[in-house]
Amino acid sequence: MKQIKTKILVIYIGVAGIRNEDIENYVHKITKKITPQSFNGEIIIIPIQSYDTRIECINPQYITKVELVKKHNEMIKCLQEELQNQLDQFKLNKNE
Repeated sequence: MKQIKTKILVIYIGVAGIRNEDIENYVHKITKKITPQSFNGEIIIIPIQSYDTRIECINPQYITKVELVKKHNEMIKCLQEELQNQLDQFKLNKNE
């Protein structure tokens, strides 16, 4: 029987410059805005002490299929742009 490999979406959320007591709420708000409505796999959220936020997808199938690598890279780029837009908006709202 062939084993189905699960995709893993890893979202690294930069929390540098955010007060410790605000990190959990910040991560929750960002996660709620950027988590896909439907995703066949596991989503892992990791707060990191950085100003950068990024999304990575782990899928062994993408390693060998060139057309899937290209599609994957385009999707991740769109997700990262949306994430950055949401972060910028959140920071603007927080400073108001």
